[in-house]
Amino acid sequence: MIDSPPKKLSATARRAFANAGWVFFDRIFRMATALLVGVWSARYLGPSQFGLLNFASVFPTVLTSLAGLGLANVLVTELVRNREYSENQLLGTSFILRLVAGTVSLFAIAVTVRVLYGDQPVLQAMILFTSSVLVCQSADVIDLHFQSRVKSKLSVIAKSIAFLLSTALRVYFLANQFSLLAFSSVVFVEVSLSAFILILIYNRQEGQHILNWRFSRRLATYLLHLSWPIMISDFFIFIYMRADQFMLKELATDLELGKFSAALRLSEVWYFIATAITSSFYPTIVSLKTQNEEAFQRAFRQLLTLLLSISILIAIFITLAAPFIINLLYGQQYEGVDDILVIHIWSAVFVFMGVGSSYWFILHDHQRLLLVRTIAGAVINILLNFVLIPRYGAVGTSIATLIAQMTTAYFVNFFIAKARPVFFVQTAAFADVFKLTLLRERLKRTP
Repeated sequence: MIDSPPKKLSATARRAFANAGWVFFDRIFRMATALLVGVWSARYLGPSQFGLLNFASVFPTVLTSLAGLGLANVLVTELVRNREYSENQLLGTSFILRLVAGTVSLFAIAVTVRVLYGDQPVLQAMILFTSSVLVCQSADVIDLHFQSRVKSKLSVIAKSIAFLLSTALRVYFLANQFSLLAFSSVVFVEVSLSAFILILIYNRQEGQHILNWRFSRRLATYLLHLSWPIMISDFFIFIYMRADQFMLKELATDLELGKFSAALRLSEVWYFIATAITSSFYPTIVSLKTQNEEAFQRAFRQLLTLLLSISILIAIFITLAAPFIINLLYGQQYEGVDDILVIHIWSAVFVFMGVGSSYWFILHDHQRLLLVRTIAGAVINILLNFVLIPRYGAVGTSIATLIAQMTTAYFVNFFIAKARPVFFVQTAAFADVFKLTLLRERLKRTP
């Protein structure tokens, strides 16, 4: 039972909102800066070369989930619960697991691109530069540690410094008309700097040192047992989110790929909001789950209602403003991108829903159900791409993505008995949005 006074709950909520605020600041700052530099890059390179630059990130993006081993949410949960293993064991074991997985993934990509693009050495080098993130992401266990303590401010500082320096380098390359290879190398600069600064801040702010971390074989087995379904699920998510670009390159043209990449930047840039809100409130929700099931269910529904409200407002705004935004940012050479964006932005509604509901599966030890519904979405997306891309190009890809996201995040839950409670909470959240429940509750609390 929760007998905490309202002041304590309010303090917890304020702390979560403050934590989310730091993440929002980081993402909004990145979004605004990346948008300006990204538009400059798109205009400078043109649709075809801009498409190739984005294509270089497809391989590492697809393997990011495998290199991360699905440990993110599991590690945060274990750090909050703090049961059998020490913090140094949890961080040390997760770091080594991710480092090994990232190195193996990078080697696999190197072999693959050598076989597929042996006659294109520049493209090979571009892909390897962007794939460096797979190794450097092992240091993100520090970020997850800060999340578990609701201290995302420290992660924001580290990543913002790295982002600022890498952005300055991009601007220098643009001003001096550097090649595509130079632009792709900036990814390596940013991720390596971010990892280095995260380690420095952890050592100084926490009064600890990564040399105190310890690897536990038993803990590694336990973590992998919990995380492997999430890893495979995340892999299939990236497959059907990035297979679009690969299939566009093979089934359509570089021009269509460039247009889709331009729309994607304006559509996916909003996804950080779902992650920021959910990760900030997750430690509180984990605590509620262990104390009061009714309070947990109520908080879970409120979280989904908030995520849906925000995502629907974003989708409506972009739908109405798309022609103006595309013409202002990209110009006439990207004509038709607004049609792609209007369709693709509605996928965000179900992405937000999927991010918020994924924690329910982890807390109930139903990670394998995440895998089932994700595979269903991946299969639907790829099959629809084969049908729609030859006829409609990038517009067809956007339609396929929307249907796949809708299926994965929402409808599949109804057909899986153990996931059906999530479907009903999601449906209730949709009803709350249309009834303006959050707004009415807020007005009632206003004196």
